[in-house]
Amino acid sequence: MEDQRMWEDLNTDCLVNIFGRVGMESLLLDIPFVCKSWYKASLIPSCWQCIIFPDFSADQTFDFSRQGVEPNTICQRFLSEFRIDKSHFSSTAFMKCVINHSRGKATSITLPAYCTQEAVEFVAHECPDLVFLDISRYLLFTPSRKLISDLICKWENLVELWLSWSYNLEKILSQISVHCKSFCSLRVSYASIHKDEALTITTLVPNIKYLNLRSADFDRDSLVSILRSCKSLVLLDVRDCVGFNEADEEILKLSSHISKFICEGSKEELFIIP
Repeated sequence: MEDQRMWEDLNTDCLVNIFGRVGMESLLLDIPFVCKSWYKASLIPSCWQCIIFPDFSADQTFDFSRQGVEPNTICQRFLSEFRIDKSHFSSTAFMKCVINHSRGKATSITLPAYCTQEAVEFVAHECPDLVFLDISRYLLFTPSRKLISDLICKWENLVELWLSWSYNLEKILSQISVHCKSFCSLRVSYASIHKDEALTITTLVPNIKYLNLRSADFDRDSLVSILRSCKSLVLLDVRDCVGFNEADEEILKLSSHISKFICEGSKEELFIIP
């Protein structure tokens, strides 16, 4: 009978390559308990380069209602596995614990909707190599939202940023234009893009390559301005927007140089009153 290779005997590099793809739940609550070699491999920072935090509620506990799955969620499993009383849970301590696993090697982070100023500052100081940052779930009017623009200078390698709404856009992009020389991709969900916002984009990131403004409230002239000024665009997603028609001939002509221009579902007005 031929010898069968055991999973625990896999080369460490191979394990790290796999573990870096499985997600936070498995890294925290499954893999470390399989065997000693898997536990040791799960501690290697390369496994923690991509971190997607679960959402927390306003009182800084896990927000079970937003997980979208039945009882077996990372939130409930974490509290149960480590025997933590929900009333004693700290989202900031949890985030620090996860970030510490990366030992400064994280390159992609998605922030939760609610997190403290302390937690955001910790991410900035401990994750200087970030290439991708998603704060699209991060609530618009939390006190620490302003802090994001102040911390951009910590992420000099930032290439891509996801936002929700266009609040504080000028402050954020002004910092990016100064500190993030490789920046080329911006996504702003449910934005309001009018004269000021368009001027912010065309002035501060004129060489943007990937721009996603899906479901935005547009001023038509502002879109025209972006198309005329941002000549390096490779992708522009303006699907399901309000303020221009997807069949607008001038816009289609101006966008002809863009490899992937998507505008399906966009219309001049959301509601048409007879």
